[in-house]
Amino acid sequence: MDVAIFPKELIEESTLENGLTLHLYDRSRRVAGDRWFVSLLAEIEVPIDRDQLLGCHHGPEQVIDDFIKEARGTVVFRMEKERNFIDEREREEVMDGLLHTLKESCLDYFGHDSFGPEFVRRRFKDWLEKRNWWKE
Repeated sequence: MDVAIFPKELIEESTLENGLTLHLYDRSRRVAGDRWFVSLLAEIEVPIDRDQLLGCHHGPEQVIDDFIKEARGTVVFRMEKERNFIDEREREEVMDGLLHTLKESCLDYFGHDSFGPEFVRRRFKDWLEKRNWWKE
């Protein structure tokens, strides 16, 4: 689902142990009558460190600069947890459950020192594969 289609309301913002900032958004919306699509969006903006990419790329350095320029210096991690056709009376409880589950299962992972660099390297690798595919 395209994140830009539906509005998002900031629920919480917190600084993780690795210095990155986690933003949690409520993207819930009414679907029919008293039924809701309940959606929790987690976003973490990760700055790109050119030096870290130099260690994992063995081609021309200009490729790294092209990636950084195209990404405007950052990549954004997004995770969305969703529940569909929720009774309006249960909406808050379901959202609280999604928040609790995300915090219990993901905060250590998001806050780990390797999270940001690994995510940037994965995005760079994906970008390279697309770029090379289009060049062929």
